[in-house]
Amino acid sequence: MFTHVCTDRTPSPLIDTTLELTTALVPVPTASVLQQLRTATAAQHRALEARLPLTHADLDFPTYQRIIQAYYGFHSPLQRSIDQFFAAQPAHSSLVQDPARHKVPALLKDLHAMGLTDAQIQDLPQCSELPVIDSVARLLGVMYVMEGATLGGQVLRRIIADRLGIDAESGGEFLDVYGRDTGRLWKTFLRQLADFDSPRHNAEVAQSACLTFECFETWLERAGVLNDA
Repeated sequence: MFTHVCTDRTPSPLIDTTLELTTALVPVPTASVLQQLRTATAAQHRALEARLPLTHADLDFPTYQRIIQAYYGFHSPLQRSIDQFFAAQPAHSSLVQDPARHKVPALLKDLHAMGLTDAQIQDLPQCSELPVIDSVARLLGVMYVMEGATLGGQVLRRIIADRLGIDAESGGEFLDVYGRDTGRLWKTFLRQLADFDSPRHNAEVAQSACLTFECFETWLERAGVLNDA
């Protein structure tokens, strides 16, 4: 039997110091790269989600169309940047270079469905201030944000269908871009992220994700599709 003993004596400074030193020597578990990503981007995620009108009751078709145009203006140059990275680093091409993850074709389909011509789409502004992708760590940070947003599209797809009557054939393909493969592709990405997990690189992955959120929000702000903060 153990007995809890209470005493009123004043702690010894020597004992206190010894306890501090002992505690300092106990190894602190390092957070996984996924935990670090979630913590680092949580505030940005909430802020951007609150400012996007996609879930707001007053969403109308013109606003939705402007949002899809802005998404195209970000994803199109971003995909080119990813392709350029893989072209320069072919050894990493199996990492997340899956044609099924390409979102630009779905955005093009949506823009055409909403009445834009090829010439009008080519004239849409495109983002020039993108997150730098010059390492696997930075690529994974970018992908974490983009792939996470794809998961959120599953919820938005139903909202847009209910409020605007838009489905995959009338401008909502992007919101369900992976279709039935959404869960599989997300799990595949998480496995790749876990395989790369390393104290040497995790901070860089998290920094890249934060920068991606920052670039994306800045771009949507300039496109005039965000509500006031």
